[in-house]
Amino acid sequence: MLLAGQALPALAGETAAERQVVIFTPALDDERLAPTREALAFWNSTLAQLRLSPRLVEAAVVVESPLTRSLENHAQRLWRQAGRISAGETGPRAPRELHDEEGDIFILLSRQHLMSFAWPVDDTERYFVAIGTRSEDRVKQAVPTHNVIAHELGHALGLTHNNQPAALMCSPCRSALIKEYPHRFLPLTALDYARLQELYAGP
Repeated sequence: MLLAGQALPALAGETAAERQVVIFTPALDDERLAPTREALAFWNSTLAQLRLSPRLVEAAVVVESPLTRSLENHAQRLWRQAGRISAGETGPRAPRELHDEEGDIFILLSRQHLMSFAWPVDDTERYFVAIGTRSEDRVKQAVPTHNVIAHELGHALGLTHNNQPAALMCSPCRSALIKEYPHRFLPLTALDYARLQELYAGP
């Protein structure tokens, strides 16, 4: 989800060929790591089919970095303020150490049970994506993990929510419709495709 009240930053570097993705994970056997890579591959395939230039490149997988605690605290602060940040406000500032990290999209596979979200790294074009732990009750998991992560990466690429309950960028989403969808990843809408073309098509 894109936290309420958040305005998407202008993507001045929209024609950049690569977006470096850094994944922070509690362990290399974390069950969310494979769906994360699957979501990256989904977006790269989608953008390639559209003949658009950006590619999401896995630059590093970081296990238990000294930065992890700061990122967990930042995720908690952002999540606590979800829905209370007015449009145009930046919300809690990112940890200083994050600004020193190389990368464009930082994915935290959080230890916390929070709803996953994407948020700009302050006033930059970079993004912080927090993926919370999933409930063991599969009935409560309306959207499978690979689609959750692809959804948040969609925000990092410039997409917003739509009112299609079984589309990738859905909000709200309808679990019954999602379960009936025959393909691995939920579909993008015509407006999503138009937005991607607007952002990433060359002059």
